[in-house]
Amino acid sequence: MLLRSFLPLGSCVLLLSACASLQTRDPLVSDRPDFTESTQSIAPQHVQLEAGQTFSREGDTRSNAIGEVLVRAGLTPTVELRLTGNSFVREKTAGVVTSGMQDAAVGFKVKVFEAPDAPSWKPSFSFIAHTTVPSGSSVYSAGRAQPEVKLLGAWTITDRLGFASNINIGRPFDGTRRFTEYAGSGSFAFAMTERVGAYAEAFAFAPQDGSKVVQKYVNGGFTLLLSPDLQLDLRGGVGPTTAGSRDYFAGIGLVVHR
Repeated sequence: MLLRSFLPLGSCVLLLSACASLQTRDPLVSDRPDFTESTQSIAPQHVQLEAGQTFSREGDTRSNAIGEVLVRAGLTPTVELRLTGNSFVREKTAGVVTSGMQDAAVGFKVKVFEAPDAPSWKPSFSFIAHTTVPSGSSVYSAGRAQPEVKLLGAWTITDRLGFASNINIGRPFDGTRRFTEYAGSGSFAFAMTERVGAYAEAFAFAPQDGSKVVQKYVNGGFTLLLSPDLQLDLRGGVGPTTAGSRDYFAGIGLVVHR
């Protein structure tokens, strides 16, 4: 079942692989597959498409999200435009199936400080400001814009090892009220070869909605650089225990740089 769930994106990967440019460009740095966003921005006159598919279980609910499209376009050497498309979601709970489109989003990433490429205690800093746009299906749309800001930091530890961390503050809407939600992450990235990378990460959400519940996740994955402009990724992780069972997720993705 899990393999069949990933077949739609797998077909797209094969099609886009044939179309990807083989010309050498700036090193490809993506914001997927981990939760932690990179501090790097897209260079002016360049566009990067990031997409994926995720299968997850949360309690009795099985979910399959297809799309996860993020278009990043360089506006200046330090600013990029970010457009997130509507992902299609299909969920099954106790035999009842629902499906529809999630909300899209728009925002910007701004590079504040870039550390040297060589190993250094000095971090690179950027921030993201974005918001969802109420554009999805009624069953999945929040009905209102949900803004969020993210502070991004990254450190080069060795030539093959790096660490990145995000601190996020959002204002989600749950259908009846708006509240503040904090999130944080830490991610180690490893360059296994010139083409293969790996990461290990932990992240958590702390909604200030009176529940006093902090949702914690750990995950890891791999990236494979097929060409200077084409990258594939694979990830998986676990979350809190819901209804007596451990939540989990797994996904695959694609990045194309132009």
